[in-house]
Amino acid sequence: MDAIVSGLLITMLDKLASRAFQNVSMARGLHAEVTSLKNSLTIISAFIVDAENKQTQNQAILEWLQQLKDAFFDARDILDDIECEALRNQFVRNSGSFTTKVHRFLSSSNPLAFRVKMAHKIKNIKEKIDEIASLGMKFGLSRIHDACSHNNVPLVNQRMAWRETHSYVRPSHVIGRDEEKEKIIRSLMALPSGGYEIDVVPIVGIGGLGKTTLAQLVYNDDRVIEHFELRMWVFVSDEFDVKRLVLEILKAMHGIDIDAHNLSFDQLQNLLREGLHEKKFLLVLDDVWNEDYRQWLELRNLLPGMHDGNNRTGSKILTTTRSDKVALIMGNVYKHNLKYLPEEDCLELFVKCAFPAGEEKRYPRLLEIGKEITRKCQGLPLAVVSLGCLLYSKPDESEWKKIRDSEIWKMNQQGDGILAALKLSYNHLSSGLKQCFSYCSIFPKGYEYTNLELISFWMAHGLLQTQNEDQEPEDLGELYIQELVSRSFFEGAPEEQVVIDGLIFEELKLLGISLFKMHDLVHDLAVSTMQSERAVVKFNSTNVKEKVQHLSFSDSGESVPTFGKKLNKVRTVGFWHASHSADAITEPFLRWISKKFKYLRVLNIQGSNFQFMPDCFHKMKHLRYLNLSYCQRMEKLPDSICKLQSLEVLNLCRCVALTHIPKNFRNLVSLRILWITTQVSDLSFINIGSLKYLQILILWNCENLVFLPHDLRHLTALKRLSIEACPEVVSFKDEGGEENENYSLKLEQFSIDKLPKLTALPMWLRRSSTLRYMGLSECPSLTKLPEWLPNLTSLETLLIGDCPNLTLPQHMDRLHNLQNLKIYGCPQLVERCKQNTGPDWSKIAHIPNVELEFASV
Repeated sequence: MDAIVSGLLITMLDKLASRAFQNVSMARGLHAEVTSLKNSLTIISAFIVDAENKQTQNQAILEWLQQLKDAFFDARDILDDIECEALRNQFVRNSGSFTTKVHRFLSSSNPLAFRVKMAHKIKNIKEKIDEIASLGMKFGLSRIHDACSHNNVPLVNQRMAWRETHSYVRPSHVIGRDEEKEKIIRSLMALPSGGYEIDVVPIVGIGGLGKTTLAQLVYNDDRVIEHFELRMWVFVSDEFDVKRLVLEILKAMHGIDIDAHNLSFDQLQNLLREGLHEKKFLLVLDDVWNEDYRQWLELRNLLPGMHDGNNRTGSKILTTTRSDKVALIMGNVYKHNLKYLPEEDCLELFVKCAFPAGEEKRYPRLLEIGKEITRKCQGLPLAVVSLGCLLYSKPDESEWKKIRDSEIWKMNQQGDGILAALKLSYNHLSSGLKQCFSYCSIFPKGYEYTNLELISFWMAHGLLQTQNEDQEPEDLGELYIQELVSRSFFEGAPEEQVVIDGLIFEELKLLGISLFKMHDLVHDLAVSTMQSERAVVKFNSTNVKEKVQHLSFSDSGESVPTFGKKLNKVRTVGFWHASHSADAITEPFLRWISKKFKYLRVLNIQGSNFQFMPDCFHKMKHLRYLNLSYCQRMEKLPDSICKLQSLEVLNLCRCVALTHIPKNFRNLVSLRILWITTQVSDLSFINIGSLKYLQILILWNCENLVFLPHDLRHLTALKRLSIEACPEVVSFKDEGGEENENYSLKLEQFSIDKLPKLTALPMWLRRSSTLRYMGLSECPSLTKLPEWLPNLTSLETLLIGDCPNLTLPQHMDRLHNLQNLKIYGCPQLVERCKQNTGPDWSKIAHIPNVELEFASV
C-alpha cells in the first residue's frame, strides 16, 4: 500500500486548508462540519508515516491502513461533491435562465437540501475515521511528521534536475561495458551467416543489468551508423502483438505515426516490405518476453530476407531479453550473456551519480560507506544509479548509513537486489511525489509519457494541491517530473528519437512538450504500490475487484463489459493497454460509463470511431480530463460536454472532421488546457475570454480556420499559446478599445507556425511582460517584427524560421534578458545579422547565443 494513504491524506488536508475550499464550505453552510473533519484528519496524520513504515512487518497494521484508505477515498468523494455543487450553483447564478433556477430550486440540488445531505455524510465519515483511528492506537504507533509532507518538494539544484539519465545513454555515462560492446558490434558487422534467416543477436540478462543501455550504446556507435543504411528501435515488452510491432517498425522507419485506422494488416505489411526492400537495416527489438515461437515466426516472415531465405543485404536484428528461452527461439548466430558489473566499475558508476565531479575526494568517509552500498547492489547498474542519485549532494553521513543498514536489503526480492535499491529510493520521496509516481502505473510498460499529459492526469486526480496561492498545480507538476528524472525514476528520451503525432523534437519544444519513459522494473515498483486500485481488464473479464479505481482496457467489445455490477469507485477509464481502441468504444459502452461511474475523473477514448458521439456527458459532473484526440470521424462535439463545469483538460487534437463546436463552449469554466483541431472556420463565437483559468491553448492543424477567438487578450491566466498549421488565418483581429483597457497577461510561451497569410502579431502581446519564449516559423507574410517587441523585457529565447521577408525592429538592445536567438530559412535576414559585417549585427551583438542558418532546419 506504501504511501497511498499518506498521499491521499495530505492532498485532502491541502484542499481543506485552501482558501477556495474554505470559502466554498462557508457558502454552503458546512464550515463547522468541514472543520471538524479536518481536525480528525490532522490528528491521525501524525501516525500515518510510522504505520506505513511498519506495514510490511505487521499484517494488522497493513489491514488497518487499508480500512483507513477506504474511508479516506469516501471522504474525498464527499469533498468532491461539495466542490462540484458549489461550482454548478455559481454557474447557474451567473448565467442560468429563470426556468433553470426554478428547476434547480425544486430539485435535489436545492441548497438547503444539499446542505443537510452533505452535513449528514460528513458527520458519518468523520465518525468512521475516528473509529478506525482509535483501533490504530492499539498498535503503539509513534508520531512522525513527514519532513516532505504537503507540496514541500525539495527543490533540486539545476545541476541535479537536468542531469542526463542513464538509459538513453551517452558513451561517457557507461562504465565497464567496452569489451562487451565490441563483441556485439563485431557480430553485427560480420558477414551474414548464410542461413535461412536474418542474423539475430540476443543480449540476455536479468532486469536492471543494463541490457537496454548496452544495446543503445551499440545502436549509436558511429561504425554501426555507417554500416547500416537504416536503423530502427522498437520497444516490445510483455505483449507481442504483431500488428502493433509492424506499426512501431514503420514509425521508427519513417519517423512519423502511421494512421492504422484506414489500413488493413495486408496493406501495413506491404508498406513494411517496400520500406525495407534491398536495404541493409538494423532492427533493435528491446525487452522481448514472447516465448511462443509461432508469434516470432509470424513477425520474422514479414521482414525482407526472412521469407526467401536469402539475406543479401546483411541486415541484422539485435534483441534484449531476460529469458534464455526467448534467446533460443530468436537467436541464430551469437548470444551475448550480459555479465554483472564488476565491483570496481559499480563503485565508479556510483561515484559518478552520487558526487559532483571530483567532490568525492572531499568525503573519504562517505566514499567508504558508498563502497559497502555498491557491494549490496550485487553488480546491478540500475540499483547503483538509483541509490547514487538518491544520495547526490547529501553530505550527512547518517543519511548514507541509513541506506547501507536498511532492513529492506533483507527482504525477499526479485532481481538480486534491484527491488531493494528501488524501494529505498522510493521511500525517500515525499508523500505527494510517491502518490504521483504510483499513478504512473495506470499506464502500460514502455509508455511514452509527455509532461503535458502526465501533469494533466495528476491534476485531474487532485494530486497537485498547492498551499501557496502563487503556485499553480502545473508548476508543481513540472517540479515533480524534474525530481523523478533526477532520481532516475524517469528516463528522458534523446532528441533524435522524439516523435509525437508526426512532430519532431524541435516542434514539440515549441509546444512545451517533453517526453519520458520508465524502466520496466521501475514500472513494476509503481504497480506494486497501487495494489488493488488499478486493473488492466478485458470486456469479458469477470473477476474485477470492487475497490478498483482505475480501469485500462486491453481489448474491444461489441457492447458493454460483463463486469461492473458492484464497481462504484472507478475514477479512470482508458485504453492505454489496447493496441487499437476504435472498435471498442461503442455508443452502449459510452452510455454504460456515464451511467455506471458517478465519480469518474479521467476518460480517455482517443481514436474512437464515432461520427456522432452520444450526448451523454451531462452525468459526468466530476470529469476533469477528457481525451478525444484522434477521433478522426467525429463531426460534432456533443452539446452535453458543455455541462462539464469541472472539466480541466479537453484534448481534441487530430479531430480532423470536427465541424460543429457547441455554442455554449464558454460554459467550460474550469478549463485549464485546451488542444483543438477542427474544420470550423470561425471560432470567434466561443467567447474564450470567459475561460479565466485557461493556461494552455493549442490550435493545431485547423485547415479552414479564418477567424480566431476574438478575446484572446482576456485570457489573463494563459501561459502558453500555440497556433500551428492554420493556413487560412490572416490576423488576430484586435478589437477596438484595447488601448483603454486595463489588464495584464501571464503569457510565458508564444509560438506560431505554418500561418502563411498572417501579416502581423497581435497588439495585446506587448502587454506580456512575462513572455520568455517566442517562436515564429513558416509565416512568409510577416514582413517585420513590431516596434514594441523590445518592450518584452523578459524574453529569453527568440526563434525565427522560414519567414523570408521578416526584418528586425530598432532597439533590440533593450532585450537585456534575451539569451538565445536562432534564425534559419531567412536568407536576407541572416545576411543582415552576420557578425560584424551585417547592418543589423549591432542590434543583436549583446545576445550570448546567436545561431544563423541560411537553410531550413
